[in-house]
Amino acid sequence: MRTAEIPRHEWTRTLDEFTAIHEGWLISLDVLGPAIGAQLEINDLPLLGVSADRIDHDGTISISAARAASVHITHTIHGVTRVYIERTDEGADAALAIESADGTTTILRFRAVVLPETVDGIAPR
Repeated sequence: MRTAEIPRHEWTRTLDEFTAIHEGWLISLDVLGPAIGAQLEINDLPLLGVSADRIDHDGTISISAARAASVHITHTIHGVTRVYIERTDEGADAALAIESADGTTTILRFRAVVLPETVDGIAPR
């Protein structure tokens, strides 16, 4: 596994690309912090998207997943300081880690870690 930090000026573009590649993939979302321990926020729901604030550029990132076609969950992280993508040695995205100023880390993980081209056409859009 390799972990790469995404420079702040690339958050918007990188997260847009991440969403385009992984929309519809099943994700889990954990929030880890000294005051809260480990909290499961999302468990095996299809990813709708990950986005950085485009207007204020204030370090806010939102992650959305769907429960059903008309019902979705959005987890918003404020005061983001660092964003990392963890990839397998083959280049498949395994996780997205987002650190915030309050000491919490939010980790998005995929249920299956595979190269996108091996599942092309399987995940509904």
